[in-house]
Amino acid sequence: MNYPVWDLPVLGAGLVVAIIAVFHVLVSHFAIGGGAFLFLAEWWARRLHQSGRLEDGERVRDFLHRYATFFLVFTTVFGAMTGVGIWFAIALASPEGTSLLIHQFVFAWATEWVVFLAELSLLYLYYYGWKHNPQKDQVLLAGAYFGVSWFSLFIINGILSFMLTPGGWTLENRDLTAGFFNPSFWPSLILRTVTMFLIGGLGGLLIAGRLESEDPLKPRVVRFSASFVIPAAILVPLLFAWYWSTLPENTVKMVQDGVAGLGGGRLTAITRHLILAGVAGAAVMAGVLIAVFRPRVVTTGVAVALMVIVQMGLMGAEFFREMARKPYVLHGTLYSNSLWRKDVDAGAPVLQAPFLGRARWHPGVEPLSREHGEWVFRLQCASCHTREGYRGILSRTASWTPEFAFRWFQTMHEQGVMPPFQGSAEDRAALAAYLLDLHGKTLDGRDVLEAARKAEAAKAPPPAPPPANPPQAAADTDQPREAQP
Repeated sequence: MNYPVWDLPVLGAGLVVAIIAVFHVLVSHFAIGGGAFLFLAEWWARRLHQSGRLEDGERVRDFLHRYATFFLVFTTVFGAMTGVGIWFAIALASPEGTSLLIHQFVFAWATEWVVFLAELSLLYLYYYGWKHNPQKDQVLLAGAYFGVSWFSLFIINGILSFMLTPGGWTLENRDLTAGFFNPSFWPSLILRTVTMFLIGGLGGLLIAGRLESEDPLKPRVVRFSASFVIPAAILVPLLFAWYWSTLPENTVKMVQDGVAGLGGGRLTAITRHLILAGVAGAAVMAGVLIAVFRPRVVTTGVAVALMVIVQMGLMGAEFFREMARKPYVLHGTLYSNSLWRKDVDAGAPVLQAPFLGRARWHPGVEPLSREHGEWVFRLQCASCHTREGYRGILSRTASWTPEFAFRWFQTMHEQGVMPPFQGSAEDRAALAAYLLDLHGKTLDGRDVLEAARKAEAAKAPPPAPPPANPPQAAADTDQPREAQP
């Protein structure tokens, strides 16, 4: 609430971040898993040379050069574009959260950028030294590239896992290691590493698909690539069980509530995304097993289809991870709309104070006007909801009445996926009037307040009836009260 708001129609800020991030996850994971593939394939080719099978070794290196060319272009061009895009998007979508991460992990970010520079340097030395470097140096360069790129994952993983499971880190204890080595750090790191090997192997299938069916090298390359995919696909569910054990209780409950929906109830979004990740992983496993037994059926189209499936699986996994933090950006500390948990814990004086009076960025508006409600929407709701589009608010409020809307904002946080409303009764009334105005119901905050007061009065219990035989008042008799029988 301290910055200008990126109020993006139809898509919404959150979905823009997700679209860029999901593609970047594929690229970044391939950049590390593919590095492992380059290293092991170089080592394989060198062993063939050392055993006297020079022709086979050269054929493997020819294949590897195709792989390295695709790898270089895909990871550097698309990786740079999407990496910068994420920074740009998150700074607009959640400036408060982005600022917190930068200030908390400033030295980690600086280290990561130095590591990234070393990663690119090693990749260029490896690729452009293809015809000039001795093969031994190529093996060493490929291995060094993989090691340095994995260290980049080590750093980023600490920051990403911190957002879901901050561990012993609090606003009072901002120790770097307490937040970095958080409860989900190690399971997340190993799970991502294994997934990267899987994607690196799928990249090998993508290049193998371009080999002629009659080429004797094709079965060997397909099986070599599959050796990255199959063990990883087996390990991922086991590692996820470890990761699951570190998740917050409210995340586990959200998923369990959604699982109940498989029987006909309410299937929550977080559960759907988790199921998508699991189904995609099983489909990739089945496809690669077929490729192992029938390697000549692997074509470019088949390999692209497997890569698309794994991209869908990554999308499900990343959406699951993001939704697992609900209603927070930083779990337990900062809500998804950049409001602080500490303000909620402070109680009514802060939570129910006039909202726009505490916001640093808004124009002067007339209290209880349409503009008042619109700015409350932009500052508290627009980070997750659009008006008509992704998580559109119109479809969710179509049946609302003024009194229901007014009451809803008091209790919406009880669902566990939305932040509490911060603001006065006038703020709630103005927001309710704005949302109803979007449906063509012409009214302002004063009308909502009046409707809410009437509804409360209608629910109020009637006054107690008088006693059946009231005692006679002293004024009704000539005798003093104490002399009456």
